[in-house]
Amino acid sequence: MSRFVQEPIASVLLRQLFKWVILCVVLFSTLQGWLNYRAGEQKFETAVRSVAETHLPLLSVAIWDIEPQTIEKQMGLLLNSPDVAWVAIYTSTGKVFTQGSKENVSQSQTLRMDIPAPMASNGSVGTLELVLDKSSLRSELIRNLIIAILEILVLALVLLFAVAKVLKRDLEQPLHELADYVRKLEANQLGAVFSLHRRKRRGYNEIDLVVDGFREMQSSLQRHIRDQDQLVLERTQQLETALATLKTLSNTDALTQVFNRQYFNEQMPAELTRALRYGRPVAVVFCDIDFFKQVNDTYGHAIGDRVLITFASLVRQSLYADRDWLARYGGEEFVIVLPETDLNAALERAEQIRKKVESDLQFFLEDGRHFSVTTSFGVAVMESSDSVDTLMKRADLCLYEAKQNGRNQVRPALLRRTAAPVFQVHAPQVDGWQNSRGGSDR
Repeated sequence: MSRFVQEPIASVLLRQLFKWVILCVVLFSTLQGWLNYRAGEQKFETAVRSVAETHLPLLSVAIWDIEPQTIEKQMGLLLNSPDVAWVAIYTSTGKVFTQGSKENVSQSQTLRMDIPAPMASNGSVGTLELVLDKSSLRSELIRNLIIAILEILVLALVLLFAVAKVLKRDLEQPLHELADYVRKLEANQLGAVFSLHRRKRRGYNEIDLVVDGFREMQSSLQRHIRDQDQLVLERTQQLETALATLKTLSNTDALTQVFNRQYFNEQMPAELTRALRYGRPVAVVFCDIDFFKQVNDTYGHAIGDRVLITFASLVRQSLYADRDWLARYGGEEFVIVLPETDLNAALERAEQIRKKVESDLQFFLEDGRHFSVTTSFGVAVMESSDSVDTLMKRADLCLYEAKQNGRNQVRPALLRRTAAPVFQVHAPQVDGWQNSRGGSDR
């Protein structure tokens, strides 16, 4: 670039005028900004509170009915508001639900609201806590401040009327061209060269500095955007993959693809609470594959895994998908949870599954050997005094009795107190195995 003597635009008069203009702008914009801040903050809090209050009735019902998915859905709807960064619900039972992130919120405000019970006489069922992101409020105030400054500047132009021609030719017109270019500029047009329509000059003034600086900024932004787009794409793909894997692993048994023990421990207390509140039965069927240790010892763990996968798939096909669910409790033990099911119905369901296992679980190996698998079941129905532990202990005791009495049968938890039926068939022979309890296999 050729060397030019820098030519200042403003004269002594302009410098004096600008001094007063700046002073006026500071005074008036400060006053205007303070007034706008007070009004904007009140309007902001009122709007957020109004949005939160619209969700309180649904949250109240969801907490009362112990519906975690509905609670999380309502929290997600609250987070759809750009002004809400983090949502927490503290229920009266001690459970806490949270969504969102408040780590990167530079200016925040906490809003707490009681969640009333579905019936007003029942008081509160929890507390809703919102962490508000006031960045949108700050942006609005800055925008209003800029507008106020521009309005004051328009008034100041009256004081500069005497030099308007010079400013229009050497300052205003070039700046307008630059502003129009920037306003219409889109992300895919950053490479377009910016040029001013100006008469030839010998000097090099501030406008030329701005234009050159803007062109350098365009080039730098283009390089940065290319690098960031690629980096964001890679990180997004990695994050999506990690989140999908984490969600699957947290609730699903990796081998059988049914729910795992962790999911059972988290979900079962809610099942019992819901059944107790509405006075409806819920049954658990504790099932165990007979002689599973001998399958592993005789045919190897790969075949044992195949037995577990096939068994889980068969049981899952026998359940009502919208109500019943199956979890792997550990090893070859599985738990079938049957909401809305009394003891007789649970016994019938367990007997149907037992017969289907006995008839369908036939395994033929490449070396010509084959074997079949049977299953033992312990069935228990929740009583009013039951916890998850006591209910599972009764079902496990029934399963143990089924094993002790020959396997391949269904035992009810209330056998010693009622005349509930016992479904029993002869245990099968597996390539010469005897039908006796052996080793550590149940």
